[in-house]
Amino acid sequence: NLDNHNAEFKVFQIQWHKIWSSSLACIAMFLIGAPLGAIIKRGGLGVPVLVSIIFFIVYYVVTLMGEKWAKQGAVSVPAGVWAADVILFAFGLLFLRQARVDARLFEADFYHVIWDKFKKWLSNRRMREVKNA
Repeated sequence: NLDNHNAEFKVFQIQWHKIWSSSLACIAMFLIGAPLGAIIKRGGLGVPVLVSIIFFIVYYVVTLMGEKWAKQGAVSVPAGVWAADVILFAFGLLFLRQARVDARLFEADFYHVIWDKFKKWLSNRRMREVKNA
């Protein structure tokens, strides 16, 4: 009977956190959608809507996985329920920052520059390790 009570209490906790996390998800979706409209200049309305739908699907899948893991006890209830919101807020803030500086987020040159910086950082790190050894 105690196990049944604990399971019911866990479901109650999940639903309570879900109410608040769903409300905050609207703001997170706005933080993703609004900057995407400013960042993605080509493709008219279709490309930003497609990217937003992909983010919604990711949100939905992560929410379902988090709830399942929280019910099973694999993660704590707040971590399971709020994981999708945290991920969306991180992407939303990234997109907001990129829109503020008018970055080219969905162009190949943007990723080539990041890749070159990463390779340079990695080679500098290896050189320091060799020098210190």
